[in-house]
Amino acid sequence: MSRQPEVGEIPEHAAKDLKQVEKDLDEAEAEILKYSARLHDPIFAKRDVVLEKIDKFWPQALTNCVSTNVYIDDDDHALLDSVTKIAVKRDVNDPRAATIEFHFAPNDFIHDTVLVKEFKLDPKAGPFSAQFDFASETIPQPTTIQWKSDEKNLSKRKPTVGDLKEIKEGEEDAEDEEEDDFEPGSFFSSFFDSQSRQVAGSIGQAIVEDLYPNAVQHYESPSLYEDEDEEEDDEEDEEDEDDDDREIDLEEEEKRPKKKSRK
Repeated sequence: MSRQPEVGEIPEHAAKDLKQVEKDLDEAEAEILKYSARLHDPIFAKRDVVLEKIDKFWPQALTNCVSTNVYIDDDDHALLDSVTKIAVKRDVNDPRAATIEFHFAPNDFIHDTVLVKEFKLDPKAGPFSAQFDFASETIPQPTTIQWKSDEKNLSKRKPTVGDLKEIKEGEEDAEDEEEDDFEPGSFFSSFFDSQSRQVAGSIGQAIVEDLYPNAVQHYESPSLYEDEDEEEDDEEDEEDEDDDDREIDLEEEEKRPKKKSRK
């Protein structure tokens, strides 16, 4: 006599069929992503032409986007302010691989007018699936930057040290005894120079999946950090009013992380 399945357990005779259905659904979702890429490509190209007419659009969007802002050093703004265009190009037949272009106006830092960061598809990635992960299925290629001098070389002046610890599937809930040795340097070191999937791959993923498609929304949200600063100021004012004689804990103030904002 066969065992009766428990509540919430898929019967054995239906499990195989459902697995095939899930596979079919995933393949359908993958086709939808390809179709979306074909539709979006010419629209984004049209949008990019309009955005080039807005002064400092991309420098502001880069700063406002939380996922890219954390990698921007204060000294980077002088060069990033000359970015006139950011473009993302993907293969519509397999949108995993991508090429990211940063276009620059004449500046005091680099001779290049365009810096291209390429993310090649990992040969071990397998067939395209709707469940793909950009950072783990692509390989960041290093970009050569023609700096005008060592003094202007942000990558050399602010090198990125170490790497972020790779979190493998199933390790999210595990106790993290081994900390990463990552110390962010310049954005140009972390992104263009780097071949790290955890660092350059994360930045690339943020640009491809968040900054680029949602560029206008990021540009229009400059209050993201300003609001936080205002809230902190308001809280401090309220505390001062409640107790003017309260002693300031200097040690706690030093431990508080500093947000990166435009200079």
